[in-house]
Amino acid sequence: MTISRSSIAALTLVAATAAVGGFAYWRLPEGATIAVHYNMLGRATGAAPAGHVLAIIPAVSALVIGVLALAPRLPFYRERLARSARPFGILLVAVAAVLFTAEASIAAKALDPAFDVLRTVFLAVAVLLVVVGNFLGKIRQNRLFGVRTPWTLADERVWDKTHRLTGWVMVLAGVVLAVIDFAAPGGAWLIAATVVCAASPLFVGMAYSARQWRRERRT
Repeated sequence: MTISRSSIAALTLVAATAAVGGFAYWRLPEGATIAVHYNMLGRATGAAPAGHVLAIIPAVSALVIGVLALAPRLPFYRERLARSARPFGILLVAVAAVLFTAEASIAAKALDPAFDVLRTVFLAVAVLLVVVGNFLGKIRQNRLFGVRTPWTLADERVWDKTHRLTGWVMVLAGVVLAVIDFAAPGGAWLIAATVVCAASPLFVGMAYSARQWRRERRT
């Protein structure tokens, strides 16, 4: 998948995200509110006007995807990203898909109070980790996305080795998160598991890049 095709697919998801929010707002009664804050047990403790809540994710999606879609056209990034067109395109679509899932989940919760927002969104995050992790090792050295530490940016071999390992850790973290998502009772367990699984590949990659850079210097 080329970056241009990925951009079209991602921007289509952005439009779909806005459409879902608009549909939910149209279906809700005037003055309706949507929960925006949850405690560690997963229970709603705060709400805001539905129109405001449903507009947040489409706005964030348009901003994030728009910036990422334009980045490959900038001279500073163009040459390096051309070597990683497929992984970057998949990342672009995957991020747009997760934001779409989040908006659809919020809309579903607004229309059906029994809908489990946290479990659905966290499962989408697990899928994102697996998808991105599967292609992370194919990303070539660049300054836009990836594990960008002083050591990976200084040595292309360190970059490649770090991203191969981080990719495997990310896939494993995604699988673990998916299992917990189905098995955990919810609330605090899901929140904690998502934070740990999302952050652990990055920390592993950063530590490994420093270790690998020192090893490369000794050879």
